[in-house]
Amino acid sequence: MPKILLVILILAPFIAWDAAVYVMRQQGDRSLERRSEVLRHFTQDDIKTGRDHLLRHNRLFPFYRLLFYAFYTALLFGGLGVRLENSLLQPVGGRWYLALPLFILALLAARTLLYMPVSAYSEFVIEREMGLSTISVGLWLSDRLKSLLLNWVIVSLVAFPLLALVKALPRFWPVPAAVVVLAISAFGIWISPWVIDPIFNKFTPLEDKNLTDSIRTVSAEAGLTVRQVYVMDASRRSLYLNAYFTGLGNSRRVVLYDTLVRECDPDEVLSVVAHELGHWKANHIMKGFLIEAAGVFLGFWLLWALLNNGAVRGFFGLPGPSSMVLIVLLPFLTSFTGTLTAPFVSAISRRFERQADRIALELTDNSRAFIELEKKLVRKAKADLLQPELIQLFYGSHPLPEDRIRMAEDFSRESPRSSKPAAVLLGQ
Repeated sequence: MPKILLVILILAPFIAWDAAVYVMRQQGDRSLERRSEVLRHFTQDDIKTGRDHLLRHNRLFPFYRLLFYAFYTALLFGGLGVRLENSLLQPVGGRWYLALPLFILALLAARTLLYMPVSAYSEFVIEREMGLSTISVGLWLSDRLKSLLLNWVIVSLVAFPLLALVKALPRFWPVPAAVVVLAISAFGIWISPWVIDPIFNKFTPLEDKNLTDSIRTVSAEAGLTVRQVYVMDASRRSLYLNAYFTGLGNSRRVVLYDTLVRECDPDEVLSVVAHELGHWKANHIMKGFLIEAAGVFLGFWLLWALLNNGAVRGFFGLPGPSSMVLIVLLPFLTSFTGTLTAPFVSAISRRFERQADRIALELTDNSRAFIELEKKLVRKAKADLLQPELIQLFYGSHPLPEDRIRMAEDFSRESPRSSKPAAVLLGQ
């Protein structure tokens, strides 16, 4: 069978799925029952705004996917990847460790430039017209450059030991390679609040002492010690509302978007923080890491099996198991396995989010603030309220807004006095 036909046969199901995703998003959930449930908590204008926001971005979806297929097809099946590898190896006498950084930089730079027009349109036309983007052109370009350089460092840190192990231990490399990758991942999470995050944003201690004390009180109830609460200058880029818990060990910290502090009352801010603390209380970070570890080990084992087959290597354009083109193959295969495993991963994510929601309600005993916050988050993000069930099954990392609100309403009925303000948490 001609190679081009085989490529088409392999990619066809994924391209068909991409087309189906596009159509389903365009149509939305048209059931009257779903719309009626949404309208219990939101307005027709909320639905219309969310659909308009989604439809504008969905028009770009085919371009993103076309660029993805074109980029990786040219590098893997068109032989561009191996030609780039050879052109970089020749000047350095075949010493792969000298050519690898340039190989990675060339790939990342090409991908960045390829996607920049579509990303710029998304940011400066769609998000700006929807009243969500505040970023300047200069800051946006600076972010692209910083991301490129940061990814260059991170990918290089992973690629060097990976290729070295493939060369040194051709029969046994998956296990030590997985250990190295996971160790780098854990180190990145630990060092991120100190080194990576400040590259893009400024962080200042929360000035509201009462809110800080409330957060520390809730954190203590969750069994965690929070030494400092930081506010991030998110409004330099967008008006989205968010908060997150980051770091490991002594680098752990709570971070609030400045937009959240400015536009939400203390009870609502506390509800967001309690949700993030809920992830830690339920050990979601460790559980997520273990799931990631299982995926890395399994993925490397499958990759090892593929690379041991000469016909498969030739099909993907790899002259050998330790070719630098492996750096191209990994994200390509990860994208497709990600589609196949999406329902499983999303189901776990939604389960974690429901558990964190429940813990947040228990920690704050304030369903009213939880519900008002959920409505505010949806309206501020101009989120689509009619996402189709199948899209939610595959890509819904969080429960639907109406489901989260229903959980809070059920909790309120279980705990009728569930309206405790932040001041009560301080004993005021």
